[in-house]
Formats: sequence, structure tokens, C-alpha cells
Amino acid sequence: MIITGLILLLAFVATVVLIIRGQSPIVMLLLLAIVWSAVAGIGVNDIQAKVLQGGGVAYASAVIIIVFGSWFAQVLIQTGIAETVIRAAAELAGDRPVVTTMVISTVIALLFTSMYGVGAAIAIGVIALPIMMAQGIPPVVAAPAFTMAIGAGTFVNLVNFGIMQRLFPGIVFGGVALAYWIIGGIVYLMFAWLLVIVNMRRVGVRHSSGVETATTVARPRTPLYTFIVPIVPVLMIAVVKWEIIPTFLVSIVLALLLTAPSSGRRLQASINLFNKTFYDAFPDIATIAALWTICGMIIVAGQTPQVVGALKPLFLPILPHTTLQAAILFGLLGGVCNIYRGPLEVIGTGAAMLAIILSANLLAVPYLYSLWTAPNCMSGSIDPTNSWTLWTIGYTRISHGEFLKTALPYGCAMIAVNSAIVYFMMG
Repeated sequence: MIITGLILLLAFVATVVLIIRGQSPIVMLLLLAIVWSAVAGIGVNDIQAKVLQGGGVAYASAVIIIVFGSWFAQVLIQTGIAETVIRAAAELAGDRPVVTTMVISTVIALLFTSMYGVGAAIAIGVIALPIMMAQGIPPVVAAPAFTMAIGAGTFVNLVNFGIMQRLFPGIVFGGVALAYWIIGGIVYLMFAWLLVIVNMRRVGVRHSSGVETATTVARPRTPLYTFIVPIVPVLMIAVVKWEIIPTFLVSIVLALLLTAPSSGRRLQASINLFNKTFYDAFPDIATIAALWTICGMIIVAGQTPQVVGALKPLFLPILPHTTLQAAILFGLLGGVCNIYRGPLEVIGTGAAMLAIILSANLLAVPYLYSLWTAPNCMSGSIDPTNSWTLWTIGYTRISHGEFLKTALPYGCAMIAVNSAIVYFMMG
């Protein structure tokens, strides 16, 4: 059994290394699920029926929630609400580069409490990034300020919660946990501000001409009362206790109704936009949907008695057995072990680690999820394998190394601080 466990561990480490070196996470995680099952002695029939088929559909509901979140994001973009909010924030800040970046990052965080998808990030990025850089924020500062703001909003993002609810059974959107997620998002936003302040003092104002700014056609501005729409889904779930999909449907219809008069859009045009935004949402979710499908296979494989029995003797002595131990583990390793789909990234090789920790049943699931939230949000905003982070790096024409050197220390510090907060609030 020990030898089997060691082989499984080596396969896990090899997968992490290969992903870090640039191999496709989708391909490598699929292979890991098959290799783990085969090495652990699971028969071919069970591999194809329980691991590949069962695991592949286990998180289908998570993919559907992603669709609705991306759909709502497209509605905010194509009605002009998102662009109006960003431009209004920039005008409010005036000609003050640091203040402008702080205000814009705050608005982005608020938008991404409900928006989701690479298309949404790009649509906001081609508005926000040129504004910041036109005021003299260097690309190496503007890029992480933008992605970290998305990460701050992700702490309470409904789509993120909905899909994580499948991985962490029993978590609810409310109570002490929600209070922490709000605080955690504010902490991350403050570290994004700190990154801007420190780096602007170091490098100063630098106007950049290397980024194309005329990438979108400005949409007509929407009235001030439409600014409430991006946070309506969060309020409906936290206060009214609606489910996620009906909440997004109501919010989509509300956005279309509130913007129709100012845009001159008639009923049929609104219906057409309703349909169009749904279709436009799908290209956004292809990669993340594939990853969730494969992660389902990894988790199912990792929770089989054969794999659990082989890995428990190796991992049980080093797994955190108390809330304090878990807070220290995530506080110290939650940053570096999440980059490049590392061993604590649940949408990556961390799916296998999560399966092992859940099977050990050592910690309350809501506490475990809250501890994991900060690393997950950092990964979704700093990891270069993340789709919108990769786009941001390419759009601002900086290197992966420059981006990580600027952003990663602040991301790791944010995780350390938030791990302590989780322990004192929920431990």
C-alpha cells in the first residue's frame, strides 16, 4: 500500500511540474485521473463508468452556473452599464493617477462580485487599462492592479460560490462566512492599492504609448440608477435568499428594462439582445468548463477507497489536524502553491489535494472553504495560466516575470493576513 501511495504521489508531483513547464492543465489532469485510478487498482469498467463518466458529469451544475454568470456579464457589457460605471469612476478621480487607479480598481471589484468570464474581463480591461496608463500608471503596475481587483470581487462572486459549493458541500452564502468573504475581498483590494502606491513611489509616472487604446466603440451612457444592477444578484442571494440561476435571470431582465428607455431600445430589440448575450457568453466559458469537467474526474478518483487508502498513510501525518494548523499552512503556502495550477489550486492539481483533505474529515468544510478562498482568488487573478490574467499580460505587453515579480508578494501577503482573519473569525 505504501508503494502504491508513493507512485500516486510521484504522478501528482510530475503533473504539477509538467503544468508549470507549460503543458495543458486539461490534458495533464485528465491523465492524472486515469493514472491514479489504474495504479490504485481500479478496474477498467469502473474507470470509464465511475471516474470518467461519473466524474465528468459530477459538476455539470457548476458549468451551468458559469454560463449564467457569463451571460449576466455580457448583458452588463452590451447594455453599456459596465462601461458607464468605469468611466464615471475615472472622471470622479480626476487627473490623479494613483487615485484614479484606486477608484477604478474598487469599481472593478464591485462589478466582479457578479460578473464572470474572460470575455467580461477583456471588455472591462480594454476600458480600464488604457485609462490608467493614459494617466501615467506604468503597465507593470496597471496590469496587476486590474487583475487583483477582479480577484477582490471574486471573494463574494456568486458564480465562484456556486461552483465551489459543489466542491465544498455544506457551505452557504451568509452568516459569519459571508462576513469574512466581504472582509477578505476588502483586504485584497487594499493590497492592490498598496501595490500601486509603493510602485508609483518607486518608478513614478510613466506615460505608455505601447498599448492600443482605441479597441472598443464607446456605448451610450446609462442613467445613474442603472449602477445598482451589478450588485443586485449579491443582494438577492444574501438578503432575499434566492437561488443563483433565478437571481441571474431576474437581474438580466432588470438590466434590459432599466437601460431600454435611455438607449431607445424597443421590446423586440431587448428580446434580441437577451438572446444575443446568451450566445455570446459561451466562448467565455470553454476553458473553465473543460477544467471543471476534468477536475470532477480527479475528485471522484481521489475519493475512491483505493486511492484514499493508498494516500492516507502518506498524507495523514502532514495534513492539518486543527484549525490553527490549517490557518498556518494556508497562510505560509497558499500563495506559492497556487501558482501554475499548483497543489493548492482546486481548479488544477489541488483538486486531488482537496479530495484527500475532504476524505480525512479533519476540518469543518465551511472553515476549510473560507481558508481556501483567498488562495483561490489570488490564483484567479495572478496565476499566468488563468485566462484573463494571461490576456492582461499580453495586452499590457509586459513579461510573465515582470508581472509575477510585481504582484506575487502582495498576493502572498494578502493570503497570510486573510488566513489569520479566518482563524480569529471562524476557528
